Amino acid sequence: MRNSELAEKETARAKNAAYRLLTRRPHSRAELETKLRNKHFDDAVIGQVIDGLLRLGYVNDRQFAEQWAASRLRLRGLGRRRIEQELRQKGIDQETINEALAGVFDIDAESDAAKRAAEKKLNTMKAADQEAKYRRLAGFLERKGFSYEIIRNIMKAMGQRS
Repeated sequence: MRNSELAEKETARAKNAAYRLLTRRPHSRAELETKLRNKHFDDAVIGQVIDGLLRLGYVNDRQFAEQWAASRLRLRGLGRRRIEQELRQKGIDQETINEALAGVFDIDAESDAAKRAAEKKLNTMKAADQEAKYRRLAGFLERKGFSYEIIRNIMKAMGQRS
């Protein structure tokens, strides 16, 4: 076989690997590059495959970031900070993250998600004393990625109910 035939076969294998990854769930450009590199494809082949996927619209970091943020807020009840961290880990640039989060988050949506998470968590902490409940709930909400202001408002509302 000639070199051009080998290169074509390698490119086809890389495309198939990328398509398989994209059928499971959307991926960011950086994620795809990393996964293809882990499969030992050449950087030139990876670049060629990614460029083709970008042209076809199969890879779009802005769209990926918006979908990721919306689903993590809706399904997992995560806060803005946590979702921002996850997107950074997936190789999304800060400007794209900010645009995506602005489209998904407003203060009411994040507050509502925090309230739902807090109520769910409170149901599992019936036996704890009040101070322990406050401490555990605040830590839980912080790990979920909610801002200090939102946590403070929930704690204040909780203190008024008790």
